[in-house]
Amino acid sequence: MQIPSSEVPAGQADRFEDRLARSGGPNARRRRGALRPGEAGRRGLGWKAWLVIDAVGLVLFLAVIVVWPPLSACREKARTYGLYMGDTIEKCTRNGLAERFERADQRVKMLLRGSGA
Repeated sequence: MQIPSSEVPAGQADRFEDRLARSGGPNARRRRGALRPGEAGRRGLGWKAWLVIDAVGLVLFLAVIVVWPPLSACREKARTYGLYMGDTIEKCTRNGLAERFERADQRVKMLLRGSGA
């Protein structure tokens, strides 16, 4: 329900005109969060950049979770007992990672086949 312009108080009409001018006029179409005509530009990253940052962060986080247990076990083994002749912490860690991946692969296969507990 619109009120005829003759019945609108002068103060409210001025406020409406001010808001309309600030928004860019009656025909301005802006997306939510877009800049107003007089505002300085924002220097934010786009959604694609944030997607890449999130993916890299997730990969790093998962890498730490996968690598840390074998690495710490090998360091502890080297500190406590020592390593076999020709063995290094790097080799020990690689063997530990290979065992973890093999175990994960076997578990996925068991899930797909529906066997195991």
